[in-house]
Amino acid sequence: MEEHIRQHIQKLPRYDDKIQYITVTLDTDAAENVVEIIAKCHRADLVAEARHHEMYPCIDEAFARIMRQVKRHHERVVSHKPRDAK
Repeated sequence: MEEHIRQHIQKLPRYDDKIQYITVTLDTDAAENVVEIIAKCHRADLVAEARHHEMYPCIDEAFARIMRQVKRHHERVVSHKPRDAK
């Protein structure tokens, strides 16, 4: 399971190379598994949570959510306007 999480973590810098740290918390609630991911990016803390009855799909869903957030945050931070030549 740890290797599965590491593979997902290695994909995140593709979308934003300014990720400072990532915290992954695995928990079990009654009949559900809970995965919470906190990623500290440039000027933002991104949080994704997923619940599922099996752990591996829960991890995949949480990482899919955090990847969307990282992509969206990167698009907001990076300016797509050309610089003025002075």
